[in-house]
Amino acid sequence: MVDSTILGLLKGVELFSELSEEQIGMLANLVVSQNFNRDETVVLEGDDSVQALYLIASGSVQVYMTGVDGRETILSFLERGDFFGEMSLIDGEPRSASVRTVTDAQMLIIHRESFLQLIRQSPEIAMGLLSELSKRLRKANRQIGSLSTMSVSGRVAGTLLNLMEERGVRIHTDNGNMVTVIHNRPTQQQLADMSGTTRETVSRICSLLVKTNAIAMTGKDIVIFDESALQEKATKG
Repeated sequence: MVDSTILGLLKGVELFSELSEEQIGMLANLVVSQNFNRDETVVLEGDDSVQALYLIASGSVQVYMTGVDGRETILSFLERGDFFGEMSLIDGEPRSASVRTVTDAQMLIIHRESFLQLIRQSPEIAMGLLSELSKRLRKANRQIGSLSTMSVSGRVAGTLLNLMEERGVRIHTDNGNMVTVIHNRPTQQQLADMSGTTRETVSRICSLLVKTNAIAMTGKDIVIFDESALQEKATKG
């Protein structure tokens, strides 16, 4: 019998949203569950030993690339319900980026041959995959553009906006205002790696944003009070 938790997770993944109950059941029989410890490498840039799609059942990961100087640039953070590894499924090429766990995590793994067989039976999955690839390509283009043309403060503001778009939760405050909360915020070093700068610079810029009431750092969260202020910084570069 297929685990009901696995079925529930697969149903919640946008990539599989068009599948029938029967197709979801078939998919659930193809996945392999694997647990990872915090700060463990799941896939390594350039590796081609395992070609598979990874679905995050619990925990969170960071996707990053390593430059020739050894410096890491974080591309994104992914959480429960997100997936990665889709590019190697399509072209069979080595991994284009590394993935490391931020917390203890459980992955549901679908190996390439099983996934290709599923696509042949359910071609609507291919359309969902193309849609997701398009979104990620657009985001990558924005990141490349910001790293090459924006000022440091613009890049940090852009990083916060990306996090807000990916992970932000809109809530009403006690006084009725609407704010966006980014839970489990990245460390300042992680923000620096995402913005192509240093931890000290991120600390200085975030302090200025706090002083101007654009954001607040509260415990493990970032609260965005003034999205327009961040957009202005990101736009002006």
